[in-house]
Amino acid sequence: MDFHLVLLWRRLAAGAALLLCSLPLPGAESGLRTAPRLATHTLLAAASQPAEYRYAAFPTLLRTGADEVWIACKTGRSHATDAGAAMEVMRHTLSTGATTLIQRMPAPPPRLYQMGELVQLPDGTRALYIDVQAVGWDGRHYRSGAEVIRWDATRGAFGPAEVLKPIDGVLYGYPFEFISEGRTTWQLLMAFGYHQPGGRWSVDVVRSEDSGRSWRFVRNLAEEFGGAKINESGFTRHGDGFLVTTRGYDRIARLHRTDGEFRVRRQVDLSGKHPHIHDIIGRPRVFVRDGQGYLLGRNWTQPPRGASATPMQLCLIRFDPETLVVSAVVVLDNAENQRVTDGYYAVTTFTGAGPAEILHVFTYKALEGRPPDIVRYDYRWADVK
Repeated sequence: MDFHLVLLWRRLAAGAALLLCSLPLPGAESGLRTAPRLATHTLLAAASQPAEYRYAAFPTLLRTGADEVWIACKTGRSHATDAGAAMEVMRHTLSTGATTLIQRMPAPPPRLYQMGELVQLPDGTRALYIDVQAVGWDGRHYRSGAEVIRWDATRGAFGPAEVLKPIDGVLYGYPFEFISEGRTTWQLLMAFGYHQPGGRWSVDVVRSEDSGRSWRFVRNLAEEFGGAKINESGFTRHGDGFLVTTRGYDRIARLHRTDGEFRVRRQVDLSGKHPHIHDIIGRPRVFVRDGQGYLLGRNWTQPPRGASATPMQLCLIRFDPETLVVSAVVVLDNAENQRVTDGYYAVTTFTGAGPAEILHVFTYKALEGRPPDIVRYDYRWADVK
């Protein structure tokens, strides 16, 4: 072969190799990547539970010390409509993964405990706010009004359940999250339809100045955000206002930025607008860290192909907290597209600092129709953020 042709061929080959090396990895052009996991811990294995408590789901978290969290979760027989389903609260040590049961609190049938949100209020009171449902004559579940169970530090146990009284005439049924600053606590929660006192279907913000002994209405977010019917929502502080994420009955996940009184400043649709967000984000949680916004929850990174064909994944979605523009979707679990039949309501906490900073994610996961386990996944924050 002519020397000049050989030289030309080598230059072309080198150029092609350089081009290939500079090309983004699959999905990188749209900000999709998979985070390497450091460790997995099982807090509650379904197989070790009594038969009536093997469906463990919906963990929520309260940070109680430098190395300790409390985890609350539902334990019952199915995802829903399982009268008598209980709340369990566990103490979990972050450094060792050790988990001990604090208390099991079953609901009296035909009621069931579905979701529980742990909170520490400004006066130091710890409490569990519970989404209480009842199974009707038709076999369906109906919200019957939220309840509060307060921790009695003297007895070392939770006390009796108290009904969350109507707030400005509205009975609420599904507590989501709390934010406290000084003496003020904001709560995000839901009113369910016209058969309950107050007669509206909305996600509202209420406010307390006395550690939850009384609450007052702040804003109807369904109305403020344009009238779309919304369900599971999450919020966090940002600047002089708040960031809110909502799950719509129209199967659209949204982000909203508000002022300090929860008046909307900016909002965006996510589902169908990003190449790796194709449906609602299940039980969304939102937080700000290192100047970026993050949205955590059950996500579908692939276009829908039917309920059983499209795998759900646990994802962390990074966005600009001012513009609400998504810059990355990180798959935390199920990059291999297993048949996860229920799971991925998740909560987080952090330990360490700098290069040693660790993101701890607590979630639940069921494979191939089996009852779910409560699990913890650990990631190096530098690999995720």
